Amino acid sequence: MRQAVIATSARTTKRTVTGVSSRDLTIPGPASALPARLYTPEGTAPAQGWPLTVFFHGGGFVAYNIETHDQVCRELCAGAKSAVLSVEYRLAPENKFPAPVDDAYAAFTWAAANAAELGINPARLALSGDSAGASLCIAVTQRARDEYGPAIAAQLLIYPAADFVNTDRYASRKENAEGYFLTEERMKFFGEMYLSEAEHGAHPHVSPLHAADLKNLPPALVLTAEFDPLRDEGIAYAEALRAAGTRAEHQPGPGMIHGFANMTGVSPAAAALIDGAAAWLGRELA
Repeated sequence: MRQAVIATSARTTKRTVTGVSSRDLTIPGPASALPARLYTPEGTAPAQGWPLTVFFHGGGFVAYNIETHDQVCRELCAGAKSAVLSVEYRLAPENKFPAPVDDAYAAFTWAAANAAELGINPARLALSGDSAGASLCIAVTQRARDEYGPAIAAQLLIYPAADFVNTDRYASRKENAEGYFLTEERMKFFGEMYLSEAEHGAHPHVSPLHAADLKNLPPALVLTAEFDPLRDEGIAYAEALRAAGTRAEHQPGPGMIHGFANMTGVSPAAAALIDGAAAWLGRELA
């Protein structure tokens, strides 16, 4: 029987990341200013500016911020040779769907419109996030397509939530319901906090596996964790993108649990997965 890699001290143990600078800023949101942090690789930027990856943190739509995900953003910045803009969004239960989606899309479009100020290339934009943040990335890709927003070169999705409706369909929801940090009970709580109406669960910006159209979306890399209730719907989303004609790859995380992106300081296997994802992102943005 395989053993899960569980690192309880992951949020306090960090591996060293060099060659990255950062500065905090606030950006306008649809209802309030949004805290953000811009990471840039050290050295001379390309003539058109650095590529930019807009990052949204996980936390079940109810928790965490740019501080909790500072390390993974530094790792992506260094590994992909891309600037990273990490953005906080309004959290549930005070701000239910679609408020976080609205904030995420506003932040993304603001970044594209303010490329000169940020020193980035607006023609080389990507999205990334983990868990709830990955769900927000997916929603932003749909809105950018449907609302003729800025072009997106890539989406890096780390253990995304992709189906709030047919949860009984996925074996991983039952296999990993307890004992691996993210539990089925906790996910039910997150859903109740995030959605003011049960019908919102079927909205394509919440459950993209129920979207009528997944065509013309950016190339994707979907990372999943073996011992994660969300594993199978992440795999299903990568397969759905491919079925719609989108170039999509799935990278499994053997032995991993939900949250491994924040465990690179204590788990070499988690570090290798994030390094590989950053390398993929760099190739897509090159």
